[in-house]
Amino acid sequence: MSTSDYCGGANPNDELIEELNTPKPFNGTIYIHKDPERRDKAITKRFVNGKATISTRIMGITDLGLFQYPAINLKKIENNESGAIMKNDCRIEKNFQPLGMIIVDPETKEVSLDIHLTCDPCSEPMP
Repeated sequence: MSTSDYCGGANPNDELIEELNTPKPFNGTIYIHKDPERRDKAITKRFVNGKATISTRIMGITDLGLFQYPAINLKKIENNESGAIMKNDCRIEKNFQPLGMIIVDPETKEVSLDIHLTCDPCSEPMP
């Protein structure tokens, strides 16, 4: 299930805030990493109506990091002399913006989690 921040400009009304805070089945892609610094290869999972299967290759791992965006190549950004510093800082922040950590139950192999989608730090208005 997922909830989300309000990412608009003007102050939202109470109904909109209540709608955003009401959990809904998540639809989208999540990038799962064993390493919270995202130095490992991600496992990409597409969720439809809040459901996805996770392969057995990660079942022995207890803590997993969830991310909404694909990992970026930090070395490429650091070497990009033509890129604006603020834009690069924003991309780095977006890269490490976690949705949370999950714990896989070793007995049942099931995962239940609440995903909270935050505003994209690279989009207007900036949070």
